[in-house]
Amino acid sequence: MRPGESLAKHTWQVLHYLRTLAERHPVWSEIGALPDGSAFWPVVFWAAFFHDWGKVAPSFQQVLRGKGRWSHRHEVLSLAFLDWVKYFHTPGQMDGMTAAIVSHHLDENEVARLYPLNVDPEFDSVEDLVREIDDDALQGLWRWFSEIAPVWIHDLEFDKLGVTAPDELSTVGAYEKLTRFRMEAPAQIRERLWSFCSLVGKFSYAQGKEWALPGILLRGSLIESDHAASAHVPSARRLELTHESILAGEVSQDKLFEHQKNVANVSGSCILIAPTGSGKTEAALLWACRQWQDGCMSRLHYTLPYQASMNAMRERIERYFPESAGLVHSRSALAVYRTLMEQGYDPVSAARAAKLADQLARLRYHPIQISSPYQMLKAAYQLKGYEAILADLAGGAFIFDEIHAYDPSRLALTLELSSFLREKLGCRFLVMSATLPSHVRRRVEEALESPPVVRASDTLFREFSRHRLHLVDDELLSDGILTAIVREFQKGRSVLVTCNTVKRAQDVYRRLCDSIPRESLVLVHSRFNSRDRIRKETSILKATGTRSDERRTMVVVSTQVVEVSLNIDLDVLFSDPAPLEALVQRFGRINRLRRVDKAPVYVCTQPADGQGVYLSSLVRQTLSTLEKHANGKDIEERSVEMWLDEVYTGEPLEEWEEKYRKTQMHFRKSCLNRLYPFRSMEELEEIFDKMFDGTEVIPSAYHKEYLELREVNPFQAAELLVPVSWAWLKANEKRRLPSKHPWTVVVDVRYSAEYGLEV
Repeated sequence: MRPGESLAKHTWQVLHYLRTLAERHPVWSEIGALPDGSAFWPVVFWAAFFHDWGKVAPSFQQVLRGKGRWSHRHEVLSLAFLDWVKYFHTPGQMDGMTAAIVSHHLDENEVARLYPLNVDPEFDSVEDLVREIDDDALQGLWRWFSEIAPVWIHDLEFDKLGVTAPDELSTVGAYEKLTRFRMEAPAQIRERLWSFCSLVGKFSYAQGKEWALPGILLRGSLIESDHAASAHVPSARRLELTHESILAGEVSQDKLFEHQKNVANVSGSCILIAPTGSGKTEAALLWACRQWQDGCMSRLHYTLPYQASMNAMRERIERYFPESAGLVHSRSALAVYRTLMEQGYDPVSAARAAKLADQLARLRYHPIQISSPYQMLKAAYQLKGYEAILADLAGGAFIFDEIHAYDPSRLALTLELSSFLREKLGCRFLVMSATLPSHVRRRVEEALESPPVVRASDTLFREFSRHRLHLVDDELLSDGILTAIVREFQKGRSVLVTCNTVKRAQDVYRRLCDSIPRESLVLVHSRFNSRDRIRKETSILKATGTRSDERRTMVVVSTQVVEVSLNIDLDVLFSDPAPLEALVQRFGRINRLRRVDKAPVYVCTQPADGQGVYLSSLVRQTLSTLEKHANGKDIEERSVEMWLDEVYTGEPLEEWEEKYRKTQMHFRKSCLNRLYPFRSMEELEEIFDKMFDGTEVIPSAYHKEYLELREVNPFQAAELLVPVSWAWLKANEKRRLPSKHPWTVVVDVRYSAEYGLEV
């Protein structure tokens, strides 16, 4: 609630938003059915109706006005009014209302600490809570319940969801009920608190597990509605997904490939295998249309592994469905801010609009969400508010793009959670890739219960053959390779040079500076701040982007960031040795539009030790397989799967399988099998962040500018932060400088707009 907003207005907004969620998530009704067989929606409605009634306490009202303090919880006082609906609901429904109301701000352990059940009655503070309510307030609340609630139920069409209004009999003896309220309410609150703690206590035993999913949806739906109403979000948006909305864009019906037509007819989960550049994104959206037409899609979740690819996908989907895609990652607000600035917004307006867009995305307002599996996994690790995340995921359709990018541990977490969501929450999944090796495909099929596989034709794979491979027994930093790069540039070809580490990329760039004009040479890697990286990426896209009409010859020196982040099309590749999946992605940036018959891609064979980034045996087997099948030959992506199966034998496969199985079993045992509502595991938050996300640092030379910008435009300040991994920060702990601001990590490391962070 906003200060000064009436309780009635806020409650109406919560119920209104809840009703729009009912339209978005029809699956809740079935999944949320209570263990005693009673209906879900009456429980949620009355929990939402009563959830804030404890705020009528005069002491709480004084706190809202900035006067005094209150040591109680309004949600506990709200329990006193549940007796008014007791006569037309089952005991199970009453337990559900209790749990949803008392936990919509606090976890069970916090409630138990504030209101212990074993306290001496003489010192029981519940009595004080009830005495707070005066007669006028009590009578007004009764009229609201008996006269207004039936009108709201009808007007919001909750009666169509099985919500029953209090009938005339409930108003008989109203005065008697009110006079008994002060005597009976303390006991009612204690009884409700006891039932709540008892319910949570059962989760460790078999008889409590049947409450897990209903409890998750009860708490999640109330939290989501309450937060959205407090932010004055009008309704949860739904989107009509139709083939016409997609085919009216860049792809017409008569130009669809066969695999796009086939996947558009699949009802349920599916695997799509098609070559790079053959319209997998459009195929995925057509698949989503089918799920929407089936009535089996609450929201569409487009998941990608990297922030840069998420940012690009948002812009792409917005072309089909304007203002319908929410972007969620650790720097999503900054990404939206940069987009708005490019569209001509002034900094103040862009900042305001970016904040709003980010808030709406995190409130799950948009019908389409673009994020990483990291956002889904927050729920499995029971971080704060995880019930709202799971409730939102229920009935969702998920597109997993670039699944090749996940290491075995992250893939295990993602697929194991997907299996849970499919089985328990009615979710559907499309997993797509240009290359899906057998060991990965087996795991996907296991998680999704053997979904159909849609594969592009062999003819299409041959048509999309765009590269000729050359293995070079040398390394990128050698004089011979550097000379070859310069020679290709002088022939008028744009060259991509991809290194496995930031330091090697910086060294290659430094060596090329004497031979290639600076305006035609650019270095890009993960350790640039946003301000410099966006400038570099803009110049790269302008010179080599697939949509650019200002193409010119350029040499791009990069790390793995180029594998997924930029929609570019260059002429020649020189690459460090890497696992086959990574090399294929690097190849995908060359001759992307098939401007020539076959473009050369050069892969150095040294050093073959993985350079601390990859498993050395995996790199060696990749080079051996390529030497055997592809050196000096054209590459057909349909053959890559067979090559991957050959690479993943012996030690690489054994290590992959061991990491996958170990992560899978631990995740299932420690998280999914213990996924119960009304309690979070905040102590896991830092561990979780370090598993899946990096952090950001500010180079000491920019610290003063950063602090000054924070005062006037936090987004411009954020553009100075440099992303690094937790491992990097730990390795450079001695370079960390003391800071008066706990939210700032300052490092004494040289940084330049040309080279980025240097070590």
